[in-house]
Amino acid sequence: MSTTGERGPRVRMCRGCCCGTPRKLPDVDHDAVAAALGADLGPGAELITVDCLWACDLANVVVVNPAASARAAGARPAWVTEVNTLDRARAVADWVRRGGPGLAEPPAELGEIRTAAGLRRTTA
Repeated sequence: MSTTGERGPRVRMCRGCCCGTPRKLPDVDHDAVAAALGADLGPGAELITVDCLWACDLANVVVVNPAASARAAGARPAWVTEVNTLDRARAVADWVRRGGPGLAEPPAELGEIRTAAGLRRTTA
């Protein structure tokens, strides 16, 4: 929790069936990417690993859930795809540290940030 007691953004990182494993992306150091992402998310934020986020074609997938206040104001979870480098992982962590969805603009280097509905349209 932050010093204000508010829950910060939660970051869900796929580390199961194919994302986060050498089976799908053998040239990615998945442990280093996860460590870089979780190293400095900021106050109240947390990294949660999950088995599958069902967007395997866009591996490695990370979902940034907004902080409680941003969610109450209408912010929705943001899907970041192809988090396969230390630089992309650090860019996500920087965004979360600055507040994440609804509170801070995502770094340009992350490219398109999708919603769950937008993601379904691209993977269907």
